[in-house]
Amino acid sequence: MKNIVLGVFGCLIAIYTVLSCLSIYSISARKNEMENCVSQVLEQNLKKYYRGEHTDAEVEAFVRQDLLQRMYSDSKPEITIRCCDMTNGMISVHVTESFGLPGGYRKSVSCDKTIIVESETVEETESMEGT
Repeated sequence: MKNIVLGVFGCLIAIYTVLSCLSIYSISARKNEMENCVSQVLEQNLKKYYRGEHTDAEVEAFVRQDLLQRMYSDSKPEITIRCCDMTNGMISVHVTESFGLPGGYRKSVSCDKTIIVESETVEETESMEGT
């Protein structure tokens, strides 16, 4: 009887360990996917629409659409575009995704990204040739 109780208790610990590992992996994989996706979308859209003919509202719609297309998951992410200024070259986004874990719990991960265009002024100097 003692061995049966120890066996059942050992199996429960093993199942709990496996569920914990799957949950941790699921959280880190989703967060990594979200951060990479948001970074790529912001960079691509800033390069494409910076000082272009599109209005800021149109660019916001393009960013939102690109994020929804690129994020491959079973839940719908909430996308908040905090700032979109294409004349100065700045986009700021907050994305939150809520999903279920293997243990039956709900978890949400979020990502804040801001991308800004840097401009560098290069002064040209005349080289003096020998006399």
